[in-house]
Amino acid sequence: MSYPAYHHAKAPDRPTHSTTSPVIYVLLITAPAVVAVAALRPR
Repeated sequence: MSYPAYHHAKAPDRPTHSTTSPVIYVLLITAPAVVAVAALRPR
């Protein structure tokens, strides 16, 4: 009994455009904070 040669399954290439960049998370946290500080700042 013989088995066919085993080939490692190739991992699918992940498109870099669909993954959320850490920069997006930083902007989502920083932007509202900047707006809040600007709104609370005495005029």
